[in-house]
Amino acid sequence: MKKATSLKQLGEFGLIERLRSKLNTHSPRIKKGIGDDCAVFSTRPNTVQLTSTDALIESIHFDLKTISPVQLGRKAMAVNISDIAAMGGTPYLALISLGLPMSTSTKFIDKLYLGLQTICDSHKIELAGGDTVASPKHLFINVCVVGEACKNRVFYRTGAKPGDQIFVTGNLGDSAMGLKILMAKNKNFGAAKHRNALVKKHLEPIPRIKESSLLAKSRLNVTSMIDISDGLTQDLGHLCSKDNLGANLYEDSLPVSEALYNVCLQKRHDPINWTLQGGEDYELLFTIKPEDVKNLKRLFLKANTFISHIGEITNSPKKIILTRENGSKVSLKPATGFNHFK
Repeated sequence: MKKATSLKQLGEFGLIERLRSKLNTHSPRIKKGIGDDCAVFSTRPNTVQLTSTDALIESIHFDLKTISPVQLGRKAMAVNISDIAAMGGTPYLALISLGLPMSTSTKFIDKLYLGLQTICDSHKIELAGGDTVASPKHLFINVCVVGEACKNRVFYRTGAKPGDQIFVTGNLGDSAMGLKILMAKNKNFGAAKHRNALVKKHLEPIPRIKESSLLAKSRLNVTSMIDISDGLTQDLGHLCSKDNLGANLYEDSLPVSEALYNVCLQKRHDPINWTLQGGEDYELLFTIKPEDVKNLKRLFLKANTFISHIGEITNSPKKIILTRENGSKVSLKPATGFNHFK
């Protein structure tokens, strides 16, 4: 019998069986995986369950001309894992729903699942099942990730108070510049090593589970946290607006990577603008009580993990001020993030 090479030849149930064979479900907590109406899993005492879901749609969230199927699978999972990290949790289970054009090759699906499975394996997440449907034109991926956290150490967007200190993991602005490089016809963005580093940050984001776990397992008073998907200014605005607060940021403390700095120098851009406005970095932005700052820095230094102390929360409602290196102050306009329905 001729081997099926497209969805049209494979059919829905053939596809389900193909995907079932790729799922390595062996945790005793998984009572039922693929093959029933729901995935069934047991929970533990003294914990809360965290559930996050995100959808990625071709031509809106990604372009298959600029991302490989392996990278796409990995990124689709990574952005959901990042949501679990943003609340101090540990992910352990994932469900995938796919809308696939009939022309989709089985080779593409295999590589997509390789990306999904690879990042799941690295975080010990069980890829337990999902759903598949035909799509008339574009590829659609929906990922649901389930995690858990200690019920007394869940970090929310609400909770910051005036005087709390603002920290962020990693560097900011790299992903947005990476996307610009991918979409540009003229690839004159300086040295290849810098271009490649920025593009990799966009295509292969790293969910900050390690950093989240450090905070969750510590006794530090983390008052709020969010992952940066829409850009520093906008996501900091989310932390502030929930409690009618503002923030002061310090230009000389904002984390700018060597790659972003050099590309901005080449293109005559201000790297600080990219740091403030660029999205999809998936770094953790969090606030902490002033008395815990020294212990926080000591904790992350010991773990050899990079964080930046970038500002403080104020009682000026929804007002974010940037103090420039020369001492001048600039009121930052709220960033306009992507809105699917506008």
